[in-house]
Amino acid sequence: MSTYFMFTLKAFVNQLAYRSEVWLRLLGNYFAILIQVEIWRAVIGNGGSASTTVEQMITYSILNTLLFALLLNRVSSKVDGSLKSGSIASELVKPLSYPLYLLFDGLGQSLYQFIFTVIPSLILAWILFGMLPPASTIHFIAFLVALLMALILSFLLGYLVSLLAFWFLSHFALSWTLGGLTTIFSGSFLPLWFYSPSWAAVAKLLPFQYLGYVPAAIYLGNLNEAELWRTVALGCVWIILLLVVAYWLWGKAVRRLIVQGG
Repeated sequence: MSTYFMFTLKAFVNQLAYRSEVWLRLLGNYFAILIQVEIWRAVIGNGGSASTTVEQMITYSILNTLLFALLLNRVSSKVDGSLKSGSIASELVKPLSYPLYLLFDGLGQSLYQFIFTVIPSLILAWILFGMLPPASTIHFIAFLVALLMALILSFLLGYLVSLLAFWFLSHFALSWTLGGLTTIFSGSFLPLWFYSPSWAAVAKLLPFQYLGYVPAAIYLGNLNEAELWRTVALGCVWIILLLVVAYWLWGKAVRRLIVQGG
């Protein structure tokens, strides 16, 4: 297992070569949060409503903007590059698990983003815009669990896209589709409680809600304790289901690559 942690460390160190990019990311996060804050101030106003206040939506926007930087669904671009260069063949014959290599490599990049982008952006946003504390200790613990689930599910979704690329030899259309579904059903910009009942019901059955809505809604206390643990349980079901599909598709993809290469 230490070998895979070395991949995490290597990915983290590699990111240090792009230190100037940190300032651009901080600036990008600032403007992304600022735009959303001004939109919600214009839509809701300073008073807010009984169910939603502008302070809640500012906190919601901050959490989702920063969560996006940590997600691992961009793993498909790494696999796509290996497929196009042909280096995927040499990577598969190495005495290690390629999926675990992708996971720990992505974790190294997320760790870098967390330390050098997310934490500074969070402090800056808290100073400039204000941010509500967690609804309770239980909600904060569940929020951390939801963050972990968001990382796992984002990796699995990106990994499945990368496996499908073994057949299409390009991940652009697949990644674009995944991005569209995530934008619509994750609730990262517009919370699911603003959706129509039918759309909200669909979104709450899909895994995309864990990439935006669920962590923020738990943090703010918009899910009561019963809904909270039911949502966490459904997320665990999705993780198991996607793991099974990924394991099955991985075997198919490797055989596909061997046949194509042979």
